[in-house]
Amino acid sequence: MWTMIPSIGAAVDWLAPAFSQPSFATACQLFLGWVMCLGKHTLFRVAHSANPPPALDQSQRHGLDVFYNFFERSAWTPKGLAYHVCVLVLTRLIPFGRITLLVDDTLAHKRGKCVWGLGWFRDAVASTQKRVATATGHNWVVLAVAARVPFTNIAVMALPLLARLHLPGQGQLSCPDLAMEMLSVVLGWFANRDFTLVGDGAYACKELLLGLDERVTFVGRMRGDACVYDPRVPRAKKGQRGRKPTKGPRLPKPREAAAKADRKRTAKGAWVWQAVVVFVYGKTRSLLAVDYEAVWPRVLGLRPIKVVVVRDPQGRMRDCYLFTTDLQASVNWVIVQFAWRWAIEVLFRASKQVLQIESPRHWCQESVEKVAPWVWCMQSVIMVWYLTAGHDTAEAKEMRRTMGEWDSEWSLRHMIQVLQRAILNATINPDSADPAQLRDMVNSLKNWANLAA
Repeated sequence: MWTMIPSIGAAVDWLAPAFSQPSFATACQLFLGWVMCLGKHTLFRVAHSANPPPALDQSQRHGLDVFYNFFERSAWTPKGLAYHVCVLVLTRLIPFGRITLLVDDTLAHKRGKCVWGLGWFRDAVASTQKRVATATGHNWVVLAVAARVPFTNIAVMALPLLARLHLPGQGQLSCPDLAMEMLSVVLGWFANRDFTLVGDGAYACKELLLGLDERVTFVGRMRGDACVYDPRVPRAKKGQRGRKPTKGPRLPKPREAAAKADRKRTAKGAWVWQAVVVFVYGKTRSLLAVDYEAVWPRVLGLRPIKVVVVRDPQGRMRDCYLFTTDLQASVNWVIVQFAWRWAIEVLFRASKQVLQIESPRHWCQESVEKVAPWVWCMQSVIMVWYLTAGHDTAEAKEMRRTMGEWDSEWSLRHMIQVLQRAILNATINPDSADPAQLRDMVNSLKNWANLAA
């Protein structure tokens, strides 16, 4: 068995109230097994890495049922686990101030006739601008918290909190509906905090925004042909019949606003490009922007918004049409906040490539609804550990000296490698003289070598 080092154990202990005492012991073993597993992360291989039985034979009883039952029959819930993960993240990284939340959905590829919740969905990775690719799998809507790396004040990381499965078929909740439910849960947990929600164009819809809580400021992408109107209502003439106007005349659509700014001959007045310098996507960029206030009745009713049209003068990026519900927000803040959304895409890639969240083969509803949220919660625990304690360990300093030009200290792969070395060094005790402990250590090393083969 692997040894839980004290620094990571202090973070994992925050999750103990979400489990019963036996389930928490199993969760700790699964956590270590998932981190130390070098092969394909199926439940059998992860469980075997955590607690290797005498023989590796999947055709017979293998004594690992406790790890399967942890997902199929245990009483813990992903929502209860997410609460304690959220408390851990905010306590360690964002103890005060506004909280930035990121929402997006991702497709976990799965196959099988009896897999619960399986459906055909758009595959964002395989799709292009001209062709939409679909694939079978589980479509997860994930709500994550964005946090700056404390030592850089520039890099942003997304730590997953809640995940809900988008089921196929008629009558099922849509992705924005699931996002609204998860947002309501987080708002109930922290009634005294303000939030900023950042989403892509798929979440700029009335299902999510029409009844948005006043404590939440939304920043997202809008369509270039969105119909927007002047929020200033004209005064009705005395004695005029009919309905009183609720909004002003139609304003230029975001795409039309960019064209109108191009035709502007002077640098004063409205509809003028203004130069902004922001740090987005890993570098400082000089951009042009046009902003104006409007109402978007189709999505937000009569709630005023600020529309921001962004253009890259070098032509490397296409025009981007953003909006926010905070009328006092600066153009720089809106652009930077939306750029933070890329952190959740990095999160999805890391969970699939490093933690191999698509590898477990499970089919029943209980396992499907628990395995992926549990892995994402453990990903948040690992990231919190590294940002607060792991970067100061001897293993981190050793790996930092051997990093290449393109290696990133804040990638999940690097964090996992540091944690693996720390656990391995703690498990191999050079001062151990107990024969039984030495035999267990040798068996663990043999098991690790077999899984890597």
